[in-house]
Amino acid sequence: MDSLATQIVERGLAASTFLLDINRSLAVPRDFPLPYPWNLPSRLFQFPVEVSAAESDGTRRIGLMHPLLDAHPFVQHVEAALGLTLDIYGASNGYGVSKARTGQWWHAVDLVSAGQWRALLETREYTTAEDIARAVAYGLTYSRHDGKPTGYLSTPEARALMAAIDAPEPASRCGMLAFSTPSACKPDTGAVHWPINPAALPANDVAWALIHGIEDGWFAHDRSGFLHWTEQGRERYAAGDADIFTTATGQGAFAF
Repeated sequence: MDSLATQIVERGLAASTFLLDINRSLAVPRDFPLPYPWNLPSRLFQFPVEVSAAESDGTRRIGLMHPLLDAHPFVQHVEAALGLTLDIYGASNGYGVSKARTGQWWHAVDLVSAGQWRALLETREYTTAEDIARAVAYGLTYSRHDGKPTGYLSTPEARALMAAIDAPEPASRCGMLAFSTPSACKPDTGAVHWPINPAALPANDVAWALIHGIEDGWFAHDRSGFLHWTEQGRERYAAGDADIFTTATGQGAFAF
Protein backbone atom coordinates (compact mmCIF):
# COMPACT_ATOMS: atom_id res chain seq x y z
CA MET A 1 0.00 0.00 0.00
CA ASP A 2 1.24 3.47 -0.93
CA SER A 3 0.80 4.94 2.53
CA LEU A 4 3.15 7.93 2.03
CA ALA A 5 1.30 9.12 -1.07
CA THR A 6 -2.01 8.74 0.78
CA GLN A 7 -0.73 10.87 3.66
CA ILE A 8 0.61 13.50 1.27
CA VAL A 9 -2.77 13.84 -0.45
CA GLU A 10 -4.80 13.70 2.77
CA ARG A 11 -2.75 16.53 4.27
CA GLY A 12 -3.26 18.70 1.21
CA LEU A 13 0.38 18.59 0.07
CA ALA A 14 -0.58 17.24 -3.37
CA ALA A 15 -3.88 17.26 -5.25
CA SER A 16 -3.81 13.54 -6.06
CA THR A 17 -1.50 10.55 -6.27
CA PHE A 18 -1.82 10.79 -10.06
CA LEU A 19 -0.31 14.30 -10.09
CA LEU A 20 2.25 13.26 -7.51
CA ASP A 21 3.45 10.53 -9.86
CA ILE A 22 3.69 13.04 -12.72
CA ASN A 23 5.44 15.82 -10.81
CA ARG A 24 7.56 13.69 -8.45
CA SER A 25 7.77 16.76 -6.20
CA LEU A 26 5.80 18.93 -3.81
CA ALA A 27 5.15 22.51 -4.91
CA VAL A 28 4.94 25.48 -2.59
CA PRO A 29 1.33 26.80 -2.78
CA ARG A 30 1.08 30.27 -4.27
CA ASP A 31 -0.51 31.67 -1.13
CA PHE A 32 2.10 30.15 1.18
CA PRO A 33 3.94 33.05 2.91
CA LEU A 34 7.66 33.02 2.16
CA PRO A 35 10.30 35.52 3.32
CA TYR A 36 13.48 36.29 1.38
CA PRO A 37 15.30 34.37 -0.03
CA TRP A 38 12.67 31.63 -0.28
CA ASN A 39 10.39 33.88 -2.35
CA LEU A 40 12.94 34.17 -5.17
CA PRO A 41 11.80 32.90 -8.61
CA SER A 42 13.87 29.72 -8.40
CA ARG A 43 12.38 26.32 -9.18
CA LEU A 44 14.64 24.92 -6.50
CA PHE A 45 12.81 27.07 -3.93
CA GLN A 46 9.40 26.56 -5.53
CA PHE A 47 9.69 22.75 -5.66
CA PRO A 48 11.97 22.01 -2.70
CA VAL A 49 10.70 18.48 -1.93
CA GLU A 50 11.34 15.48 -4.14
CA VAL A 51 9.13 12.38 -4.00
CA SER A 52 10.17 9.18 -5.74
CA ALA A 53 7.86 6.93 -7.70
CA ALA A 54 6.32 4.02 -5.83
CA GLU A 55 8.33 0.81 -5.82
CA SER A 56 6.73 -2.56 -6.54
CA ASP A 57 5.88 -2.92 -2.85
CA GLY A 58 4.31 0.55 -2.75
CA THR A 59 7.08 2.30 -0.82
CA ARG A 60 8.29 5.77 -1.77
CA ARG A 61 11.13 8.02 -0.75
CA ILE A 62 10.82 11.70 0.08
CA GLY A 63 13.66 14.14 0.49
CA LEU A 64 15.07 17.59 -0.18
CA MET A 65 16.24 18.93 -3.51
CA HIS A 66 19.23 20.41 -1.65
CA PRO A 67 20.55 19.75 1.88
CA LEU A 68 20.27 23.43 2.87
CA LEU A 69 16.55 23.45 2.09
CA ASP A 70 15.88 22.06 5.55
CA ALA A 71 15.46 25.72 6.59
CA HIS A 72 12.79 26.36 3.94
CA PRO A 73 9.46 27.26 5.63
CA PHE A 74 7.48 24.98 3.33
CA VAL A 75 9.84 22.08 4.00
CA GLN A 76 9.30 22.56 7.72
CA HIS A 77 5.55 22.65 7.08
CA VAL A 78 5.75 19.36 5.17
CA GLU A 79 7.77 17.71 7.93
CA ALA A 80 5.28 18.84 10.56
CA ALA A 81 2.33 17.66 8.48
CA LEU A 82 3.83 14.22 7.82
CA GLY A 83 5.53 13.82 11.18
CA LEU A 84 8.91 12.96 9.72
CA THR A 85 12.26 14.45 8.79
CA LEU A 86 12.98 14.61 5.08
CA ASP A 87 16.14 13.05 3.74
CA ILE A 88 18.56 15.89 3.01
CA TYR A 89 20.09 13.88 0.17
CA GLY A 90 16.94 13.74 -1.94
CA ALA A 91 14.65 10.92 -2.98
CA SER A 92 16.34 8.94 -5.73
CA ASN A 93 14.35 6.54 -7.90
CA GLY A 94 14.89 2.80 -8.10
CA TYR A 95 18.00 3.38 -10.22
CA GLY A 96 19.58 5.77 -7.74
CA VAL A 97 18.84 8.87 -9.81
CA SER A 98 17.63 12.06 -8.12
CA LYS A 99 16.55 15.43 -9.54
CA ALA A 100 18.57 17.21 -6.86
CA ARG A 101 21.51 17.86 -9.16
CA THR A 102 19.18 19.39 -11.75
CA GLY A 103 17.76 21.64 -9.05
CA GLN A 104 21.12 23.34 -8.63
CA TRP A 105 21.11 24.24 -12.32
CA TRP A 106 17.52 25.50 -12.04
CA HIS A 107 18.53 27.86 -9.26
CA ALA A 108 21.31 29.46 -11.29
CA VAL A 109 19.52 29.76 -14.63
CA ASP A 110 16.17 30.81 -13.15
CA LEU A 111 17.65 33.73 -11.22
CA VAL A 112 19.72 34.87 -14.19
CA SER A 113 16.64 34.70 -16.43
CA ALA A 114 14.65 36.71 -13.88
CA GLY A 115 17.26 39.46 -13.75
CA GLN A 116 18.17 38.45 -10.19
CA TRP A 117 21.88 37.88 -10.68
CA ARG A 118 22.74 39.70 -7.45
CA ALA A 119 20.34 37.41 -5.57
CA LEU A 120 22.10 34.49 -7.21
CA LEU A 121 25.36 35.67 -5.70
CA GLU A 122 23.68 35.95 -2.30
CA THR A 123 22.34 32.39 -2.55
CA ARG A 124 25.17 30.75 -4.47
CA GLU A 125 25.46 28.01 -1.83
CA TYR A 126 22.37 26.44 -3.42
CA THR A 127 24.13 25.92 -6.74
CA THR A 128 27.62 25.30 -8.07
CA ALA A 129 30.29 27.42 -9.74
CA GLU A 130 29.88 25.35 -12.91
CA ASP A 131 26.13 25.95 -12.98
CA ILE A 132 26.65 29.69 -12.48
CA ALA A 133 29.10 29.75 -15.41
CA ARG A 134 26.58 27.82 -17.52
CA ALA A 135 23.89 30.30 -16.49
CA VAL A 136 26.18 33.18 -17.51
CA ALA A 137 26.48 31.63 -20.97
CA TYR A 138 22.69 31.19 -21.09
CA GLY A 139 22.08 34.75 -19.97
CA LEU A 140 24.39 36.15 -22.64
CA THR A 141 22.91 33.98 -25.39
CA TYR A 142 19.18 34.54 -24.84
CA SER A 143 16.99 37.59 -24.23
CA ARG A 144 13.65 38.42 -22.69
CA HIS A 145 10.72 38.46 -25.10
CA ASP A 146 9.20 41.64 -23.71
CA GLY A 147 12.01 44.10 -24.25
CA LYS A 148 15.07 45.04 -26.26
CA PRO A 149 16.97 41.90 -27.32
CA THR A 150 20.22 42.49 -25.43
CA GLY A 151 20.47 39.29 -23.39
CA TYR A 152 19.40 38.45 -19.86
CA LEU A 153 22.86 39.58 -18.78
CA SER A 154 25.12 42.43 -19.84
CA THR A 155 28.82 41.72 -20.14
CA PRO A 156 29.64 43.73 -16.96
CA GLU A 157 27.08 41.64 -15.05
CA ALA A 158 28.50 38.47 -16.54
CA ARG A 159 31.99 39.56 -15.50
CA ALA A 160 30.78 40.16 -11.93
CA LEU A 161 29.39 36.63 -11.76
CA MET A 162 32.54 35.08 -13.18
CA ALA A 163 34.66 37.00 -10.67
CA ALA A 164 32.43 35.81 -7.82
CA ILE A 165 33.03 32.16 -8.69
CA ASP A 166 36.79 32.72 -9.03
CA ALA A 167 36.82 31.97 -12.75
CA PRO A 168 39.84 34.00 -13.95
CA GLU A 169 39.66 35.79 -17.28
CA PRO A 170 41.80 34.06 -19.93
CA ALA A 171 44.78 35.98 -21.22
CA SER A 172 43.68 35.26 -24.78
CA ARG A 173 40.47 36.68 -26.17
CA CYS A 174 40.21 34.08 -28.94
CA GLY A 175 38.30 31.42 -27.02
CA MET A 176 35.52 31.53 -29.57
CA LEU A 177 37.90 29.89 -32.09
CA ALA A 178 37.22 26.62 -30.24
CA PHE A 179 33.52 26.89 -31.15
CA SER A 180 32.07 24.96 -34.07
CA THR A 181 32.56 26.55 -37.48
CA PRO A 182 29.85 29.19 -38.12
CA SER A 183 27.12 27.74 -40.30
CA ALA A 184 24.11 29.51 -41.77
CA CYS A 185 20.62 28.47 -40.80
CA LYS A 186 18.07 29.44 -43.46
CA PRO A 187 14.39 28.92 -42.55
CA ASP A 188 11.72 28.59 -45.23
CA THR A 189 10.84 32.22 -44.60
CA GLY A 190 12.72 35.05 -42.93
CA ALA A 191 16.33 36.03 -42.58
CA VAL A 192 19.41 33.85 -42.46
CA HIS A 193 20.70 33.16 -38.95
CA TRP A 194 24.20 32.26 -37.82
CA PRO A 195 23.69 30.35 -34.54
CA ILE A 196 26.57 29.86 -32.12
CA ASN A 197 27.56 26.30 -31.21
CA PRO A 198 30.17 26.21 -28.42
CA ALA A 199 30.48 22.41 -28.71
CA ALA A 200 31.38 20.41 -25.61
CA LEU A 201 33.60 22.99 -23.93
CA PRO A 202 34.00 23.65 -20.17
CA ALA A 203 31.44 26.10 -18.80
CA ASN A 204 34.04 28.73 -17.86
CA ASP A 205 35.55 28.66 -21.36
CA VAL A 206 32.16 29.12 -23.00
CA ALA A 207 31.17 31.98 -20.72
CA TRP A 208 34.41 33.91 -21.23
CA ALA A 209 34.38 33.32 -24.99
CA LEU A 210 30.86 34.76 -25.17
CA ILE A 211 31.83 37.75 -23.03
CA HIS A 212 34.83 38.49 -25.24
CA GLY A 213 32.91 37.81 -28.42
CA ILE A 214 30.18 40.28 -27.53
CA GLU A 215 32.66 42.94 -26.39
CA ASP A 216 34.77 42.56 -29.54
CA GLY A 217 31.84 42.51 -31.96
CA TRP A 218 32.10 38.88 -33.02
CA PHE A 219 28.63 38.17 -31.61
CA ALA A 220 25.42 40.20 -31.45
CA HIS A 221 21.75 39.60 -30.67
CA ASP A 222 19.38 39.40 -33.61
CA ARG A 223 15.86 40.81 -33.56
CA SER A 224 14.50 37.60 -32.07
CA GLY A 225 16.84 37.98 -29.10
CA PHE A 226 19.25 35.14 -29.89
CA LEU A 227 23.00 35.67 -29.92
CA HIS A 228 24.54 34.97 -33.32
CA TRP A 229 27.74 35.35 -35.28
CA THR A 230 28.14 38.75 -36.87
CA GLU A 231 29.74 39.08 -40.31
CA GLN A 232 32.85 40.44 -38.61
CA GLY A 233 32.86 37.50 -36.25
CA ARG A 234 32.62 35.00 -39.08
CA GLU A 235 35.53 36.68 -40.83
CA ARG A 236 37.51 36.64 -37.62
CA TYR A 237 36.79 32.93 -37.11
CA ALA A 238 37.96 32.15 -40.65
CA ALA A 239 41.24 33.98 -39.96
CA GLY A 240 42.09 31.53 -37.19
CA ASP A 241 45.05 32.47 -35.01
CA ALA A 242 46.20 35.27 -37.31
CA ASP A 243 46.89 38.64 -35.68
CA ILE A 244 45.35 40.47 -38.65
CA PHE A 245 42.47 39.41 -40.87
CA THR A 246 40.77 40.79 -43.97
CA THR A 247 37.16 41.94 -43.80
CA ALA A 248 34.57 41.42 -46.51
CA THR A 249 35.35 44.93 -47.83
CA GLY A 250 38.98 44.00 -48.38
CA GLN A 251 40.30 46.06 -45.47
CA GLY A 252 42.76 44.71 -42.94
CA ALA A 253 41.75 44.57 -39.31
CA PHE A 254 43.48 43.66 -36.08
CA ALA A 255 42.11 40.47 -34.59
CA PHE A 256 42.22 41.66 -31.00
